[in-house]
Amino acid sequence: MKKIFVFDKCEDELLNIDESTVLNETGIDAARVKETVMKEIKEGKKKKKASIKKFFSIVVVAAAITALATITAMAATGGLHPAFAALFAGEPANGIFPGADLSVQSDDLDIEFLGVTGDETEMIAMYDLRKKDGSNFVDTLDTPDNYGFFATNADFNVTESEYRKFKEMIVSGGCSRFGGVVYTIVDEKTIRAYALFHDDLGCIKGERLSVTEWEATCYHIDEIVYSDTSDTIEGCSQFAKDNEEFINRKEASFNENQSFYMNQYGDRMILAVITETTVPLNYHLDVTLNYKTIEKTFPKAKGKQFSDGNTEWKVKEIKSGTFGIILEAVTDNNRELEGFDMSNSAEWSPEEAHEFMNRLQSHELTMEITLKDGTKIDCVGDSGGGETEPNGKSRYSWSFNFSKDGDTSKPYTLNPDDIVSIICNGTELLR
Repeated sequence: MKKIFVFDKCEDELLNIDESTVLNETGIDAARVKETVMKEIKEGKKKKKASIKKFFSIVVVAAAITALATITAMAATGGLHPAFAALFAGEPANGIFPGADLSVQSDDLDIEFLGVTGDETEMIAMYDLRKKDGSNFVDTLDTPDNYGFFATNADFNVTESEYRKFKEMIVSGGCSRFGGVVYTIVDEKTIRAYALFHDDLGCIKGERLSVTEWEATCYHIDEIVYSDTSDTIEGCSQFAKDNEEFINRKEASFNENQSFYMNQYGDRMILAVITETTVPLNYHLDVTLNYKTIEKTFPKAKGKQFSDGNTEWKVKEIKSGTFGIILEAVTDNNRELEGFDMSNSAEWSPEEAHEFMNRLQSHELTMEITLKDGTKIDCVGDSGGGETEPNGKSRYSWSFNFSKDGDTSKPYTLNPDDIVSIICNGTELLR
């Protein structure tokens, strides 16, 4: 009998991201389900999760997609390839790139490269995997939503130019550069791969992506034993705590490949029984990331002021692409960090340092964007970092990712030339 409790290890269409890697193994093993549940309740942990659909809402988005006039990754109608259209609301200004100098090697799989797109700091490429002998990856497919993959151990690499290395030397390091591959089930015979990459310094376009994979672990949701509409694990944890006898009895009936699973499922948090299966995926893929980007700045917004965190900020630059906007602002008196002795930070206690980081990470702005046709785009900006001097002078940047009607499940894409109005925290910055 398998004694594993899976918490926040994956989700369908899943991408777990932290500051160091896109694909971290975040499962929690415990001898008994109740022990893990109690541990989570006591620690009050809330894990951050993100699906592929939300990838562009997690890391900084600085520029936009552009494309060639005629490319093989486009549908016959000129629209997005259905695989990309399923991820994005709206449509990029031009389209998706087919990749260049594609090379695939596999004795067992046929690989169809669907295209690549991205902006200055991140990219997404897609390709489909099918068995050469025509056989199925899964025996039966009740619904794709019931299948998912745990974090993979693929050998993932994007080449790094000398120019990129020079840029990092100039800024004295500290720049995130990470990526990975995520799989989903499309149908019985098709696995879709999403290669995702982010670099704070950009320098992605024209580089060479390579992925080598050996196998992946697929899971099937056999039974949902509890669900609620929250986005935290508290409800599922409380259910398991209150029904310890049921949990233990259920666990005792597991076969070798079954385990408990607690994670997001659509708009619900679920506690479920899953079955794991190892899927051989022996392939190597190389492709040049030949996409291009465009971006637009708004000089009229420079110098405009808005309020945040009891501080008056002055716009230094607003730069937009088709996925989102970057706002850079400065202030001579940052009151967000009042109460901290910035000149004595080396002597701070762990509690003070923790509170300081919480304050820094709380920089969140709201923005309303209006397009030429009257469409309104709402977005929330997360702090992309900044500097604060002991005298209170600060420079910060925020990244805003487009979403329509509050639906953040899909990044919204647009033509930045269509933006006619920008309102930030209720203050008009562009008209």
